[in-house]
Amino acid sequence: MKIPIFFRILIVLSVIILLNTACSKQSDDYSKEIQDIKENPFKVESYETVMGTLNHGFFNPKINDNGEMMPLIYSGGELKIDYIVNASGKAKNIGFLIFIDGLPQPYKINEEESYKFLHKLDLKEDNENIPIYFKFAPITGKKGDTLNISITSVYNPAFIPDMKETSNYGSYHSTLEVVSSLAFREDPNTTVFLDIEKSQCLNNVSLYNEPLTNEILDKELIDLTRLDNSVFTHVYIEDKENTENIQINDDGSLRVKFKIFGHPKVRYRNTFYINHKPISSKEGSTFETELKEGNMSIVDVNIDVTNLENFSTFYVVSVPINTSDFPDDVIILKKIPSILIYKNL
Repeated sequence: MKIPIFFRILIVLSVIILLNTACSKQSDDYSKEIQDIKENPFKVESYETVMGTLNHGFFNPKINDNGEMMPLIYSGGELKIDYIVNASGKAKNIGFLIFIDGLPQPYKINEEESYKFLHKLDLKEDNENIPIYFKFAPITGKKGDTLNISITSVYNPAFIPDMKETSNYGSYHSTLEVVSSLAFREDPNTTVFLDIEKSQCLNNVSLYNEPLTNEILDKELIDLTRLDNSVFTHVYIEDKENTENIQINDDGSLRVKFKIFGHPKVRYRNTFYINHKPISSKEGSTFETELKEGNMSIVDVNIDVTNLENFSTFYVVSVPINTSDFPDDVIILKKIPSILIYKNL
């Protein structure tokens, strides 16, 4: 289906895919050069090449008199959302995550009949406007509610390091978020997803706050004034900070401590993923935190690794749920860089 050139997209965001995606193992000197690039963007031209672009957004949305997108409407049954994707180069392998009020939403895509939390697309043509649609019954909400809906792309979700050619994800699995709102005219049937229960492998979950330390601030080179309107995350796996990969045994558990801090009073729903699927405990799979001045919000968990594959992708996604309280600030979804959990080489 060819889309006319005058198609209307309220929000179309773009991402540039750079050459340093999934960096291979290199010499110490080369690693230092890459570190310099991150710190000094004026050096980028010497080492990076644009590999592709990605755009996506709602197709033909309803617009009010102020030029703003009106809420999507849920009137019962399955909701169908018309969407459009345009990609080029290496960016044509993508997946999508959907969140309603910060909760992971399983969905169908196009003609697929199975519900999943992430569906993968492999686009064939460069710079072609590709129509797609998402279909689902919301897992949350009730008649009269208007909730945020986030549609977030994940770049090259199929990629996983092999610890031979590559040991980290580079820019792979980076995200691009488009946000709207969803108005409920009917109550959804939230029981239809019982057959895709999330893997219950989280144990000993605890949520608490810790004072923000100078050590953390120094590591991030954070100016204190940025804490008023920016959000930062750290993750520790077995006390290793922001590691790119970690080797485990076939049994036992893995302790993960996730820290989020910054913009005071912003509330996030945080979900732990393995292989693009939410993992849960008896208490649930999404853990709410509220950021407080001078503090870090902590989600401390143990992950049962008994049934993990030899190579598994782990990450945490944090979705803000009270952005309307801060109309002058840009508050977006946060995803930590993907981490490889592997058993045997």
